[in-house]
Amino acid sequence: MVEIRPMAYEDYSSVVNLWHEGWHHAHAHLVPKEVLTFRTKKYFWRWLDQSKGTFWIAADNDLLGFVSTNGSELVKLYVSAEARGKGVAAALLTHGEQEISANGFIQAVLFCTAGNSRAERFYKRQKWVLDHTFLDKLWLPKRAIGQFPVDTHCYKKALVSSDVSTSKNPIEQGGTHVI
Repeated sequence: MVEIRPMAYEDYSSVVNLWHEGWHHAHAHLVPKEVLTFRTKKYFWRWLDQSKGTFWIAADNDLLGFVSTNGSELVKLYVSAEARGKGVAAALLTHGEQEISANGFIQAVLFCTAGNSRAERFYKRQKWVLDHTFLDKLWLPKRAIGQFPVDTHCYKKALVSSDVSTSKNPIEQGGTHVI
């Protein structure tokens, strides 16, 4: 049985390992080689420590995946290789959508690197709509030389809100993302 629960400090190491592995699986072939120097576990630890928003994990005995939200943005969704195709991603995505809706938003937004075909197909199946594509500069430390823009998709999804009168407009609540 898969349990979705808030991430605890004891989960950090497993989350960083999964995030690092999942990011490289989904993105390494989409970005310039120079960027990979700055996608080590050390940087994922830093990003986790600096993350704003809420993380939720799916677990049985092991970590199966996680989702994070911040305002109206579904910021991250990663699932272990062993859990792919078993409904874990859909359960985490639904949980993230419910969290965003429970916080009063009527529309959710997420960003996905163009060319991440598995994610693109998944979001489409889950009724997310591609709103636009833009050039996004990949995060690099200040000491790095150069800029590396990548095409990034912005997906949106209308959410059901129990109280439309208190719903927040996602445009007023800007999110941030790291790829």
